[in-house]
Amino acid sequence: MKRTKILSFLFIFTFLTVGFSAVAAQTAKFKTWKITSAKSGGFAGINLSSTLDSEGNLSRVNKSEEAVEKIEESKVKEIAELIKKLNLPRTKLKTVKGKRIYDGIYTNFVITLDGKDYKIEGTTFDDAKYLALTKKQTQILEKLKEKFRETGGIPSNELE
Repeated sequence: MKRTKILSFLFIFTFLTVGFSAVAAQTAKFKTWKITSAKSGGFAGINLSSTLDSEGNLSRVNKSEEAVEKIEESKVKEIAELIKKLNLPRTKLKTVKGKRIYDGIYTNFVITLDGKDYKIEGTTFDDAKYLALTKKQTQILEKLKEKFRETGGIPSNELE
């Protein structure tokens, strides 16, 4: 009887441990990431974008001019931790109405994990699917955007 209880306890403990490990592995599963902030459109043909990748490469494009620089490893690690905390693969989607303005200015904030794009926020001509972030995810996103700004990735008024 006592042996059965011990074996049952070990079985349940092992099952729970493996289950929690699987959930942790799913949230931190990606190896590479990339953050892209973009603004385009308008009568003047605005084309601005900033991209930071997991290697610390920051690329800024203004129309046809491109500048690339390397970001400090410590800042890249801070941003990577915030991206992990966002837990994007498990986030539901919502439909955002398009503006339907031909010469409108459109924005995009996208995080790419191992080649899969997660549209965080922005505006488009047509209706589009974006992540429906929770309050906690929104708070983490604000911290992430602030860190991205510190690297020179987002001009302070780019997504406004």
